[in-house]
Amino acid sequence: MGQRVGSMWAHQRGRAPVQSDRAADGLVRHRPRAHHGLSAEQESVLELQRLAGNTAVARALADGRAQGLVTSVDAIELSREGKDPEGGIANIREQTSNKLAIALTQRGIRDDPPIMKPDPPRQTKKGWVSTAKRVDAVPEPMLKEFWPTKGLHKTGEGNYLYVEDDWAKKLEKGEDEHVNDARLAWELTWKKVQTTINELSKEPETGEADGPAAEKALWNRYVKALPKDLQPEGDRPSDAKQRDVLAVRPGTFFAWMWEITVARDGRMYHETKTVPPKAERTAPKDAIVQDIEGFPTFEVDKRTSADFIEEIRKKYTPGKIIQGSKLKGGDVTGKEH
Repeated sequence: MGQRVGSMWAHQRGRAPVQSDRAADGLVRHRPRAHHGLSAEQESVLELQRLAGNTAVARALADGRAQGLVTSVDAIELSREGKDPEGGIANIREQTSNKLAIALTQRGIRDDPPIMKPDPPRQTKKGWVSTAKRVDAVPEPMLKEFWPTKGLHKTGEGNYLYVEDDWAKKLEKGEDEHVNDARLAWELTWKKVQTTINELSKEPETGEADGPAAEKALWNRYVKALPKDLQPEGDRPSDAKQRDVLAVRPGTFFAWMWEITVARDGRMYHETKTVPPKAERTAPKDAIVQDIEGFPTFEVDKRTSADFIEEIRKKYTPGKIIQGSKLKGGDVTGKEH
């Protein structure tokens, strides 16, 4: 059922289905941020809006999404589609390298985390102060989920899988779990950091003796305002140290959170198998028809994303990688669970 940003419920005729994780990682795209916290794409979109109006902007955003990038401001892009028997499971398999999949969730996010950058220190009546540059937007996940609806789905020449209504709903809920995991992981990491940075764009109540001291005090306020696992190392502002925590690459805390949903499949919570039909099914002559059944470990709609992420989050240590993760680093576009 689920797979990492791509969740796949895989099955094979004659034996238990294999639920596999496939990762299709895009190229690394490091986008410089403008002085007010927007990425290069967002800057160009705003310029387009000034020159050509909202219609052109909408078209530009749509083009960005088609390339696996999301440019809109803090509005997670989610598409959900139940596939009817006409093409159904076959269509799902066309969108993944796992040709045994029967349901799929794809996740994508651009490797452009929010980074705290200090404004130049300035002298005030209370002393020297430094504030953070606002981060007006961060890339949000692009999430797509597909599952088969009730009916007889052709899975190969002469082979069919019958999806009962209750199984269609279970498969759908399983993909929802992967989506909710990804959305919450983003909220607890990049969104949390963005909010923290923007709070520090306000002038502090006290000043420091000089500019360097003001900048160091800002960094200390930033680090202390974050949960321990999101705190970067060092005693002064550093883009590199922040990316050591937030970048989309194996071993960072963000990658650990982003890939937690893989553990659902690793624990076989979404594992299914094919079994002989439990009732008479109307099918073409000489067709081999099978039904879906869950493994003993199967559990959907029992473990919330909040509870599951909290459980796995506690197990992180710097550099640790989720077992089963295929994340290679850089932008993640079209990852599968």
